[in-house]
Amino acid sequence: MGEIKLLHKNVSNKIAAGEVVERPLSVVKELVENAIDAGAGAVSISITGGGINEICVTDNGSGIKTDDVCLAFEKHATSKIFSEKDLSNITTQGFRGEALSSIAAVSVVDMKTKTKDEDMGMHARISGGRRDYIEPAGLPDGTSVMVSNLFFNVPARLKFLKKPPQEAAIITDLISRYILAFPEISFHYTSQGKTIYHSPGNNDLREAIYCVYGAEIMENIVYVQHEVNGIKVNGYVTRPGILMKNRRAGSVFVNRRYVRSTMLHDMVKSAYGETLVKGEFPFFALNIVLPFSDVDVNVHPNKLSVRFRDSAAVEYVIKEAVSAACRKTHGSVDMNFKKQNAPKKAAVEMQSADTLQTEFFSGFSRAAFKEDTGIMPPQNVNSYETEDTKIPSAEPNEEKTPAGEYAPKEEQDYTENPILGYKLIGNFHKTYVLVEQGENLLLIDQHAAHERLLYNKFKSSPEYASQPLLSPHVMSVSHEQKNLIDENIEIFNELGFDIQPFGALEYKINAVPSIAYNVSVNNLLIEALDEISGNSGDVVLSRENIIRASCRSAVKAGDTLSDTELQSIVDSFLSTDIIPTCPHGRPVISVITKKQIEKSFKRIV
Repeated sequence: MGEIKLLHKNVSNKIAAGEVVERPLSVVKELVENAIDAGAGAVSISITGGGINEICVTDNGSGIKTDDVCLAFEKHATSKIFSEKDLSNITTQGFRGEALSSIAAVSVVDMKTKTKDEDMGMHARISGGRRDYIEPAGLPDGTSVMVSNLFFNVPARLKFLKKPPQEAAIITDLISRYILAFPEISFHYTSQGKTIYHSPGNNDLREAIYCVYGAEIMENIVYVQHEVNGIKVNGYVTRPGILMKNRRAGSVFVNRRYVRSTMLHDMVKSAYGETLVKGEFPFFALNIVLPFSDVDVNVHPNKLSVRFRDSAAVEYVIKEAVSAACRKTHGSVDMNFKKQNAPKKAAVEMQSADTLQTEFFSGFSRAAFKEDTGIMPPQNVNSYETEDTKIPSAEPNEEKTPAGEYAPKEEQDYTENPILGYKLIGNFHKTYVLVEQGENLLLIDQHAAHERLLYNKFKSSPEYASQPLLSPHVMSVSHEQKNLIDENIEIFNELGFDIQPFGALEYKINAVPSIAYNVSVNNLLIEALDEISGNSGDVVLSRENIIRASCRSAVKAGDTLSDTELQSIVDSFLSTDIIPTCPHGRPVISVITKKQIEKSFKRIV
């Protein structure tokens, strides 16, 4: 690390608003960035109590010179920039010289540091901004900073922190970004003494992705590289159609600086076109490389925002890179392959038409129904009664038919339901069920309808009931997922899960909430973990979360359904007082009247 100097006022006044240590994440971010800028090949991060109790960051970087240790805790003291001109050409992660000063002002800081050229290192202790001591010490090369009792002298800030597990989850997310941005650095990250990540540091981005996301994603990622006019994009993205449930699965780095930018994420997503389904997101780890003078990182104190000199040029390169990878993967420029080649969904759990008729008329006055409709409802599922006769629906026609003549079946066409007064016409675009009912044409959204049916079923099921699986399900998880399961195991148990450790990064699931018995166990757990890690607020995994995850098993637009399955959806909605919207508020049924149709053909005025 170069010589530390105090910045001139003309320079410090132009630095984005002063450093404010808002939470443990702020501390970890600044210390890790200092380690990266010091040229470290290995960085160790450990936290306890979500970083509120203690944070320790140790690196094998260049260290701080003996004469600079005192100055390092002064505001706007840095070795990374020296003049106003440097602000337009920032090449390091940090540059403002406020981190150590701000951290030491609200905590107890123990720093141990030594350069390779010096025989002795220095040990400094600062408490609440007050220097306790700075003295020589025999130390290994590099720097170790331990921050304890965060906000001990400003307890008001503690009120705004989340619970320790949530603070830890936020830090875990940040460390995962550094692992992807700097695959040549080995990061060892522990929380409460448990290893969450330990990246190899072998400069292989694929192995860094494996460390963070596990083995399942590896077969579905493709390398991206594209360059136009000095702007280069490289990294990995998931193949079209391979989607994630968490919007935080995407990482964008600008000159290897992790940034949070909705604009950049939207640029990547737009390259996937119509292969993206609402509520699902692609995975991507992309680094945008461009001249340092063409990007402004001095936007916000957290250094997570940037401004481009030419954002349109950046967008073009991103879209070209991702689109080219998608075309190469599938040998076609057609981005609608997911819908065209979507495999037929496994049989969905729906009530049969017979069961629906039986349930619909149970406890119902058959005589009153006949009086209202002129049709006598069935006494059993194998027949129905008309005004005068009872016709068995399943008996064969015993009359002989002359050769060559068509013998009509006596049984009722299954696409008509005389009891509910409708006729199933068919399915439009594998999305909308077309139904004729009286003088109305009904269009039923198959996904929204099935989602509402599942939601109602789950809501009415016993709370916190558990259903044993026929055979235990073994699930592999990442380090982060393991940590989240361990920290929330009591909540999972209360909700009806039976989860037990089954190896270093595996769990055995013996039972699931009964409301989610027919949902993929893997998907259910991943949904629950995403709910915990992806929510910035105080997350309490609840039965409602499980219901939402279960509802995602509903048939989708584009799924091919049999006529029986289509009829089951229609019967369910026309035979009960189900709310005609999906759980998210979208309408399930749209009605077009005969009058509206005749008007459109100018049959009536």
